[in-house]
Amino acid sequence: MPIPDRAAVEKHLGGCSLARRIVTFETIGSTNDEARRLGREGCSHGTLVLADEQTRGRGRRQRRWDSPAGTGLYVSVVLRPPQHGLAAYAAAMQFAAGISIAETVAPLVPQPVELVWPNDVFVAGLKLAGVLVEAETTGDAVEFLVCGMGLNLNQRTEDLAPDVKGIAGSIRILAGTEADRLDVLGRLLFTLESWEAVARGGGAQALANRFEELAPSSAGCRTEMRVGGELLQGISRGVTADGALLLDTGDDEVRPILVGELERAWRKR
Repeated sequence: MPIPDRAAVEKHLGGCSLARRIVTFETIGSTNDEARRLGREGCSHGTLVLADEQTRGRGRRQRRWDSPAGTGLYVSVVLRPPQHGLAAYAAAMQFAAGISIAETVAPLVPQPVELVWPNDVFVAGLKLAGVLVEAETTGDAVEFLVCGMGLNLNQRTEDLAPDVKGIAGSIRILAGTEADRLDVLGRLLFTLESWEAVARGGGAQALANRFEELAPSSAGCRTEMRVGGELLQGISRGVTADGALLLDTGDDEVRPILVGELERAWRKR
């Protein structure tokens, strides 16, 4: 069914606190951009923007996220943070989004789902989903977050853009069957709702622990990390409640990396 069928979406997501208001589009530039616009206009917590197609979908560092019509989920949720613990909530939601996608996808594919810091989702070495959490701030205060998630569902190998073949995958490619987009959307939003409640309740450490369980490369792996123009090498030592990856670079120095690009991680055999 087409995702822009708002009546069906509303019925399927009835009672979900992250779908209190649902805005749908057949085609849009970016669901995150629209959610951010609505947030600035004062929309409520739990405003959900979803589209059948994005023409300017993007991930971290402004990388393009291929978003063809009829094949994936492209959703963004406006989140109003609690009055206390704003920074902790924002960091926790970075983990919550990736965890929610991983837990949603796991029953649908035959291979293990793995998270890669900070929140990419891989199966059998293929990137299946990405997360982009953006904060709207006034001074040092976070006014709201936009949690954007893109998930490849029913693309065939021949549907993938040439530059991502062998890099990206979909549930259809991995499992050999099509996924029901409405069903996956419901699983994802209700799972995210549960983890958002943990984040809102101050459970950032619980989210970090769950992330580590789903991200084998986050602890005990030889790792290359690019931070700015510097390429760091070391051993990953886990993640912190504020969203950092710990990198042991030797000489008794463990650096918390909050912003960086994980270039490569060698898994233990």
